[in-house]
Amino acid sequence: MRHSLLSKFQGTILGAVLGDSIGLQYQRQLVGIPPQTEDLQPILQLTKHQQLTLSGATLALNSLNSKILSGKDSSESGRLAVACAQSFIRCRSLDLKDWRDTWEAFAKSEIYHPRNSEFQTLLNPGEAAVAALPSAMFFHENKAKLREKIMLAIEVWHNDNQPEWETAILAVAYTIARALKERLDPATAIEQTLAYLKTDNALTELLLQVQILLEKGADLETATTHLCKTATALRERQGEGEKKLQTESINPGNFIPITLAFYCFLNTPEDLRLSVVRAARCGIAGQLTCALTGALSGAYNGVAAIPVEWRQVSSPDVKSQQLADGRETSLWGTGSDAKIVELANNLFAVWAGVYRSDAGLDSAALARAVAAPYVIRPRKI
Repeated sequence: MRHSLLSKFQGTILGAVLGDSIGLQYQRQLVGIPPQTEDLQPILQLTKHQQLTLSGATLALNSLNSKILSGKDSSESGRLAVACAQSFIRCRSLDLKDWRDTWEAFAKSEIYHPRNSEFQTLLNPGEAAVAALPSAMFFHENKAKLREKIMLAIEVWHNDNQPEWETAILAVAYTIARALKERLDPATAIEQTLAYLKTDNALTELLLQVQILLEKGADLETATTHLCKTATALRERQGEGEKKLQTESINPGNFIPITLAFYCFLNTPEDLRLSVVRAARCGIAGQLTCALTGALSGAYNGVAAIPVEWRQVSSPDVKSQQLADGRETSLWGTGSDAKIVELANNLFAVWAGVYRSDAGLDSAALARAVAAPYVIRPRKI
């Protein structure tokens, strides 16, 4: 393997967390808030598409039944991903009761406060894909089990558009699973993902367009504009069908962060920094798009691909900046990148069958005690 599996576990979570942070920094600059650090200055130049976004002449990414987080406080899904990973670590696998309790506690907490009551139990497809990252990592070995376990895990997130919503989660999860197994070929990644999904909807159509854009070597602005126009056309076509069938589906525009993440990652698969920076420059749902891009690239390239300066900016010694609503960024509620790495280490330890994951990967005991299925069990005191 080019990179150890532990490095890929760390890269997936840390890439998503720091991608979220970079996306937030850029979004703040888009609305006129100065950047926290000079390290971000090279990417803080508006493209033509972003100028259109600020003037209101771009695709509307909101619908009656689904939200897109393009502004403040869109790290809720990241905090839920952390809670999901902690549930896996506590229960040593997917425990549906514990996971349901975790979700209910999260939904009732102050952290999760939907702007509209209709979203009390509804996550945007991109948010759900981020929240499901620990499940994708934990069940990456077997694609059949990956689908089965993710479907069980997301049943607690009640959704009226289940098929389209599940497709979005599985598309990201399957790509990450293949990257963790060193079986991801960027040239055929979308083709393989579509074959796994075995469905035809707005997301698969947009992913096909991403494949075409990559084959043509389209630049970032062209790709972003084309995907937005395609989503608009799909929405219009979808609206005509809904009038006839009296049904309602997810706005195709809500799949844009996922498709942009695929484009940015697959366009520069070996360079995590460039992939995330270009995702930020798209100017659409920056935190979500960058988090997904960081997760995909982190799973493919490992933690070593993450720029050191990004981790330094996230250190506890750097004073956090308050968001417009008075809250502070805190790396998905963990406080530091070291906590994220520790979380990834513990999740990897549980996946590997380590006897006592709570002792930490640096423990000498862990190096000698790995559990065989149904053979070694923790002592009951």
